[in-house]
Amino acid sequence: MAIFTAIATGLGAIGLTGVTAAGVAATAAVGATAYGVQQSQRAASAAKESAQIQRQAAETQVRMQREEASRARRSAVRQSIIARSRSRAVAAAQRQLGSSGYLGGMASLTSQLGANLGFGSMMSGLGSQYTSLSGQASYLGGLSQMYSARGSIGFTLANAISGLGGLSNVPTASSSNSGIPQPTGGGLGGGGK
Repeated sequence: MAIFTAIATGLGAIGLTGVTAAGVAATAAVGATAYGVQQSQRAASAAKESAQIQRQAAETQVRMQREEASRARRSAVRQSIIARSRSRAVAAAQRQLGSSGYLGGMASLTSQLGANLGFGSMMSGLGSQYTSLSGQASYLGGLSQMYSARGSIGFTLANAISGLGGLSNVPTASSSNSGIPQPTGGGLGGGGK
């Protein structure tokens, strides 16, 4: 509000006092308020767009994690198939295909594959959940910024309106003291009635 006092003082110095100074100061207050509202609306719009982009980024990261998990599962299955084929070839060469050692080895490979797939799926699920929650937190943070910017619009308007009421201190032409010193009587010039 110091700017408005400076404007009123400057106008008073060049002879524009009273209603004119109050009108100029009020116009300046309205202009400043309009600018503040416009900037707050831009901030709210940018915060909303930021929140949407953060949500899209989190969704993309979840898809990436799913693809990585799928790739890891395919790799684990591929490695298991290779290990089973090698064991089968060795057992066939030694004529041990029906032995307990061969069958136990095959069961062990199957169990290991199941454990690897289960762990990979669990980690993928946890990673997706973490990413989703992080994205949701970012989204809510963006919404918070947007609502904060919108709230500042109201405060800006309230300050401007209260500032307009504060212009009642500016001297006007209709006030008893227009800013020009008035004679107090007992004059030196003797020009009384």
